[in-house]
Amino acid sequence: MRAHVNGVDLYFDIEGSGLVPNGPEMAEREVCFVLHGGPGMDHTYFKPWLSPLAENMQLIYVDHRGTGRSGPAPFETCTIEQMADDVEALRQHLGLGNVSVMGNSFGGFWALTYALRHPESLNRLILITTSPSHEFYDAAKAEAARKGTPEQIAAVPDVFEGKITSDDEFARWWEIMNPLYYYRWDEKYKEGGARAKPNPALASHMFREYIPSYDVRPRLAEIDAPTLILGGRHDWVTPVGQSELMAASIPDNEFVVFEESGHLPFVEEQERFLDVVNRFMRFTTP
Repeated sequence: MRAHVNGVDLYFDIEGSGLVPNGPEMAEREVCFVLHGGPGMDHTYFKPWLSPLAENMQLIYVDHRGTGRSGPAPFETCTIEQMADDVEALRQHLGLGNVSVMGNSFGGFWALTYALRHPESLNRLILITTSPSHEFYDAAKAEAARKGTPEQIAAVPDVFEGKITSDDEFARWWEIMNPLYYYRWDEKYKEGGARAKPNPALASHMFREYIPSYDVRPRLAEIDAPTLILGGRHDWVTPVGQSELMAASIPDNEFVVFEESGHLPFVEEQERFLDVVNRFMRFTTP
């Protein structure tokens, strides 16, 4: 589905019911926006890994402006702040009350930004292997140098410094780098990326123009929503130290490290991930 908000056609997909029978009444379920990584990627790599969460809440996956199945947008409008505002505009367009927001990797950048720009609309915040600032890149380069093959180490700057702009180059980069994103690589994980509709040119623009100035560290203490921070012990790109930094600064948080995961704990430790999220959302008891 698409909604025309803030001048763009924003693609979103809904998984799970918003209203469910509860005896003689209908009970309203929690709504959670799910924000993908990138920039320039889309929401499809979350599926089917997050789908069981829809048994307890309604998930709304969003492709950020200019990528995935969302409509094109002028690159100069594709800021992290605008993407956060697009989520708020979509919330209003759908007539929703307060929502929770879950963001992974770059999705955590716009999730954090949403929490700071629209705190009155936020119930709970879930941050999965993400970072509060551009300084993740220095840590990522150090981790790549420690864990990566020579080919992977050489490839890192091609995306993160905005050197890749074509689909073919982007596909080749992922072919090289994909195994580094996991603690234990499995060829089946390629399927998630194969389903995507990325925009490498937009990703290049954002890595050059906007990511280098991203920094919400001075404002983390302002986040008053209950926050779940999830780190992957073997995550190279947003190393666990980035999660520790957020845990030390956000007042009301629960911090969990997945010891057998890289960047995608909802894939590598799916059962534990689902349990942790459900408990945080209070769908199950501790």
